[in-house]
Amino acid sequence: MYETSYCKVEYLEEKNAIFCEWKNFCQGNDYRNPLKYGAELIEKHKATTWITDTSNGFESEEADTKWLIEEFVPTMLESSVEKIIFIIQNDSPLMSEIMGQKEALGKFFEVVLVEKLK
Repeated sequence: MYETSYCKVEYLEEKNAIFCEWKNFCQGNDYRNPLKYGAELIEKHKATTWITDTSNGFESEEADTKWLIEEFVPTMLESSVEKIIFIIQNDSPLMSEIMGQKEALGKFFEVVLVEKLK
């Protein structure tokens, strides 16, 4: 498990999923390192699902969004991941950003938005 004051990333064996829970705003390596760790867990466990809890999420900085698109997403495309789940409340201020991500990622993965993880 990877855990800082910004993010927690762990493997959920019962779901064969990587669970990424954002806790506070962060940028740069504080944003990227948890995702890199998650990519390592995907490889190690051949995880098929990536779950992001956006309950305490934030809008990403432009440089981190660019890194996500140019470096992280291509890694995901070459991985065992088939499904991405966003935990988000219907009234979340992040809804428009997450809907944009759903549209973009939906070309490559099954993308689901839920209010809570079952």
